[in-house]
Amino acid sequence: MITINEAFRTFLSEQETCLKPDAFMDCEDVILLYEEFLELNAEDYLSDEDRALCTARPEDKSYFDVFGPEQLSSDGIKDFLEDYVVEVGGGKKLIGTAAKVFQNFFEWALEKGYIEEKAFETNNEILAKYRKRH
Repeated sequence: MITINEAFRTFLSEQETCLKPDAFMDCEDVILLYEEFLELNAEDYLSDEDRALCTARPEDKSYFDVFGPEQLSSDGIKDFLEDYVVEVGGGKKLIGTAAKVFQNFFEWALEKGYIEEKAFETNNEILAKYRKRH
C-alpha cells in the first residue's frame, strides 16, 4: 500500500516534469495547503476503526504516513474547498485551482491503481461542481 505522503510526493514529482513552473507552484501550494488542513482535521473524516488506528500510530508517524489515498474523502475535500481555503484568504481562483489539482491527482491515483473507480467517480462529481462555479 502506498501512503498519502508517498502518493502526494510522487504526484508532485511527476507534475514538476510536465507543468510550467507557475502551474507546478500552484499545484504544490494546493497539496501543501490540503496537507495542513488534513493534519488539523483528518480524524473528523475517519471511520471509528480508522480513527482507532490513527490514534494508535507511532509518535513519529503522521496521518499521511499511515493511510493511503483511498482515505481522502469527498466530505473532507468539500470542507477544504468551501471552508479552509476561504479561512486562509483564498478566493474563487484558488478554489478553482484546487479543484483542478485534485481532479488531476485523482485521475493519476486511479491510473496508478491507488484508488478505486467508485472513489474516483464520487470525488470527480464533487470537484466538477467547484470547477464550474469558479
